[in-house]
Amino acid sequence: MKKLIRLKDVTIGYDGKAILGPVELTIRRGEFTGILGPNGGGKSTLLKTMLGLVPPVSGSVDREQDIVFGYVPQNGHFDPLFPVSVEEVVSMGRYARAPAGRTLSKADRECVARSMEMAGVSRLARRTFRSLSGGEKQRTLIARAVAGEPDALVLDEPTAAVDVRGEAAIMELVESIRKESGAAVIMVSHFLRTAAKYAERIILVDADKGVFREGAKPELMTSGVLADFFGFNFESDLDPQTTGPGGGGA
Repeated sequence: MKKLIRLKDVTIGYDGKAILGPVELTIRRGEFTGILGPNGGGKSTLLKTMLGLVPPVSGSVDREQDIVFGYVPQNGHFDPLFPVSVEEVVSMGRYARAPAGRTLSKADRECVARSMEMAGVSRLARRTFRSLSGGEKQRTLIARAVAGEPDALVLDEPTAAVDVRGEAAIMELVESIRKESGAAVIMVSHFLRTAAKYAERIILVDADKGVFREGAKPELMTSGVLADFFGFNFESDLDPQTTGPGGGGA
């Protein structure tokens, strides 16, 4: 698979202050990568370094030329006094492919419509974003990311605001988008069973302990590895081949 992002001997941190490293990491097109770790353990810093939002303290980050990221934040915040519609939110994502200063073309609007249909929010197009449920907001934000035809979908706790049924629906949506578009998926999550079911590669990161581990799911999603990493015992049935979505939060 084609390499989209490559971290070479990278130390991550803020304002020149290192918090973890050096690390080696490759993100490939079409691959689903899950990032797990404690709060404040460096997950967001690692993610922002991959996206180019935070420069590495040392080392190099190589990205495919003209790479487009589709970012789905944990919570979508819009000014409640500004009644932006679902269609307008999704249209924002299309500007990742539209030249600066140009209004959206007919082809762009058709792409926005397809993205809403794919995410199951077409019927909500005229609704205000602020009026939606947590699951509807996440689907809208996924549609916004998809509208940019991204090379990589970047998901920050995509199921944090939904129940178990909503979590399963959103993750199946993400998986279907990945298979259809060939985009990579990079997901930060606290739900171990979700990562066990969907991710192909796992990153375990804890800057406080100086731990960075990356590898194939069968290598890292084991009770022994996770117990050592998180510091407490896990259920023996945490099997990446059999576990379903939900539960196993950390």
